[in-house]
Amino acid sequence: MTIKSLILFSVCLGTGVLLSGCQEQPGTSSQEEYPRSQTLYVGGFDWAPPSSFNPLAGDPSWPIDGNIKLIYESLFAYDQNSGNLEPMLAKSYRIQDNTIEVQLDERARWSNGTPVTPQDVAYSFLIDSLLPTPRHSNWNFLSSVLAIDSNRVLFSLRKEQLNPLIVLDMLSEVSILPQAVWSKILESSKNNYDSILAYKNDSLPVASGPYSIHKYSPERIVLERRSDYWGNAKHQGKQPAPTFIIHSLYKDNSEFNQAMSEGKLDLSSIFLPRIWTKAPDSIRGWSLKEPYHLPGSIPTLFIGLTQEPFNDVAFRRALAHSVNFEKIKLLAVSNYTPAVRPGFILPFGSESKYYSQADADSFGYSFDIEAARKILADAGYKWDTQDRLLLKSGKPLRSISLECPKGWTDWEDAIKVVVESFRQLGIDAAPSFVEYPVWDKNVKQGTFDLIMKTQTADLFPSTPWKRFEQVMSSTGNKPLGEDVFSNFGRYKNARADQLLNTIPRLTEETKSLEAYRELNQIFMKEIPVLPLMYRPTQFYQFSTKHWNNFPTQENPYASPQNLMIGAGVKALWSINPVEK
Repeated sequence: MTIKSLILFSVCLGTGVLLSGCQEQPGTSSQEEYPRSQTLYVGGFDWAPPSSFNPLAGDPSWPIDGNIKLIYESLFAYDQNSGNLEPMLAKSYRIQDNTIEVQLDERARWSNGTPVTPQDVAYSFLIDSLLPTPRHSNWNFLSSVLAIDSNRVLFSLRKEQLNPLIVLDMLSEVSILPQAVWSKILESSKNNYDSILAYKNDSLPVASGPYSIHKYSPERIVLERRSDYWGNAKHQGKQPAPTFIIHSLYKDNSEFNQAMSEGKLDLSSIFLPRIWTKAPDSIRGWSLKEPYHLPGSIPTLFIGLTQEPFNDVAFRRALAHSVNFEKIKLLAVSNYTPAVRPGFILPFGSESKYYSQADADSFGYSFDIEAARKILADAGYKWDTQDRLLLKSGKPLRSISLECPKGWTDWEDAIKVVVESFRQLGIDAAPSFVEYPVWDKNVKQGTFDLIMKTQTADLFPSTPWKRFEQVMSSTGNKPLGEDVFSNFGRYKNARADQLLNTIPRLTEETKSLEAYRELNQIFMKEIPVLPLMYRPTQFYQFSTKHWNNFPTQENPYASPQNLMIGAGVKALWSINPVEK
C-alpha cells in the first residue's frame, strides 16, 4: 500500500479535541509494555509507516483505511458468510420506491459520550458531496440524505440513475463522522481539501468504534480498547477480548510470514504459501482443507480490446480455452482456489443462486489446447512453418505482453503459466513485471495487451453486479491514454449496458436470476476479460499460540473478515487468550 505524504496542518483548531491533530506524534514503547495475553498482533493491512488517520483521505493508514471498523463505524456491516448487512450504528433499513429509510440504534454513542444522531449521518454524506473525497462519486446516485426525526435518516436516490445496490454499498462502507468535530475542521480550512487532508487526526479522535489510537511509530500502530464502547451492550456488556491491537509493519511477505511462524503475529492477511505445512507453527486458515480460504474475488487478465487481434471474439475465446486453470491453482496460489468455472459469478456461497451450470456447459470454456487451435483455424487464423500464429491477413502476430506489478509473486507465477499456455497456440507471449506505479498508470490508461488486476476485490451488497459492472459497463469509457477506473479494456456491449442498468432496479428475485443469467451468458460468449482464479477478498490466517477460538469453517460464528473488516469485527468478543 502506498501512503500519501501529508504536510503539517498549518492552523491548529480551536477546541481541545481538534487540537489533538497538532500535538507531537505519540511516542513508541517497548513491546514488553503490552501483556501478551491482552494484546492481539495483526499484520498485512498496511505496508508503510503511518502518516495520517484522516478518514477523508484517499489512502489513510490502518485502521482507517479500507472497510476496517475498529475506530469509525458505518451504518451496517457486510457479512461474507450470509451475504447480508448486519446492524452496526443502525438497526434496520427499508427500501421503498426511490428512497431508503435507515433507523439508527438509539444506544449509539461517540467516544465523548454524546449520541450518534441522524444529523451526524447526513453530514457525513454531505462532506462527500462538498469535497473530492474517494466517495465523491456516491452523489451520482443520491439526490439527498436528510435527518427526518430524532432516529431516522432518509436517503433519496436519483431517479435518472436509480441504483439501490450502490446505496446499500454506501451504508456498509461510509464511515460516520461526528458533525460537531468535522464541521469545525471544514470551516477552519474553508473547505480546502488539501488543508483538510493535512489534519492527521492521530490523537484520540472522536469516533464510535471499540478501539482508539494509543500510540504509533514507523514500526507499528497500537490501538487500545475503549471500556466505554456503546456496542458492548450488544454483547451482554462484555468487552472485546484484546485490550490492545497492534499492527506490526514489515517490509515484505517473507518477513510477515516469518513473524507468523515465530508467534509474533496472531493474524495476517499476507499470502502465505502452503498453509497446510504450517500446522506445527499453530497456523491455519478458514478451512483445514482446500481451498483453505473462503473465495470472494476473481483475479483476471484485462484485455486491450481496442487492438488487433484482441478485438476479435474468436481470438479471445481461444485464449480462454488455452488457460491451464489447474496449473495456476497448483503452482501460483498453493491450491487456494476451487476449480475455476466459466463466467464471472462465484459458483458457491451467496452468489451460487445466480450461477447456471447448464449455461456454463453451453457457452463456457475449459483448458483444451486443441479446441483453442480449432477456434482459431475456423476463424481464419493460420500458422507458419515454425508453428507461429499468423493474423487473418497472413501477417505474423507480434509478441504480446502479460503484465503485473513486480514482486507480487502469486500473480507473477500465474502469468508464467498463462504465457506457457499461449505459446502452445503459437503465440509469442512474454511476462512483464513492472513497478507498481508503472502498472497502475498502464492499467488506467489502457496501454497494455493483457494486464492482471482484481477488480472489486472487496465484497459488498451489490456483489456480483458490481463485479460485472467494473469490467463490462461502457458508461465510463474514455480513449486510450486517458485514465479510467474500471473496464480498463474498454469493452462495449449495448445489451450488457442495458442489463447492468436494469439489475439494480429489480425487486423480484426470479427476474434478477434471469437477468444475471443473461449477463453471464454474454460474458462467456464474448470474454471481455480472462478470469484466472478465485481468491479470498483478504487472506485470513491466524496463529493459535497466544489466542484461540478464531472463526473457522467448522465454527463459523463470524465471517473470515480478519476480525476488523465489516461484520468480522464481532469475533473480537469471542476469541480467547491461550492459558499459559
